[in-house]
Amino acid sequence: MRSQLRFIMHPDDEAALVTELLRDPAILFVDGPRWKTVTPPTTRDISAIGSYCIIWSPEDLPRLSAEFIQAHNDWYCRDENSTIQFLRCKMTETVIVEGSFAMSTGPAEANAAANVERRYKFLCRAIKRTYRNSVVQWRNPRRPDAPAGPSRSANPSAPDRSLWVGPAAMTWMASHADRQVKTFLTGFVEGTIIEPG
Repeated sequence: MRSQLRFIMHPDDEAALVTELLRDPAILFVDGPRWKTVTPPTTRDISAIGSYCIIWSPEDLPRLSAEFIQAHNDWYCRDENSTIQFLRCKMTETVIVEGSFAMSTGPAEANAAANVERRYKFLCRAIKRTYRNSVVQWRNPRRPDAPAGPSRSANPSAPDRSLWVGPAAMTWMASHADRQVKTFLTGFVEGTIIEPG
């Protein structure tokens, strides 16, 4: 199974979701797909993790395998099919950059795949229960407003049905007109909150 869920999380949204996730005592976080030793450091403290978090349970897979990458002098995770990728939202004073959960369990051992899929579905249900979609409209301010054409997307876009916005992020966005979301921090395309029609 392969799937991805995109979201906008304020730190308060993330803290609430991580609290739910950590009710499972077997869950560990790993900082990024690269680390300096063959066995990665693990934690249950999300604040110790950078923007790329691996959600892993040793109950699914006792040890994460890694390959040494000579050019970078570090180890790269080779068990991504038995873990969940958590790209955390970044935030500045005026922008929240979208994040995502992703998994691809095709090559995983059957028990590990079933457990990863169960956890992933839990995260998706938790988000869809309290977050809202179809409330962000994307616009490129460097391009004229125009409907979709044969070689271009509409500017601004239709409401984004696949992006889920957390309740604290909705409140944060609504409190100042200059606040926006982006797919990456240095991108030109900006997302603003709209009310669904």
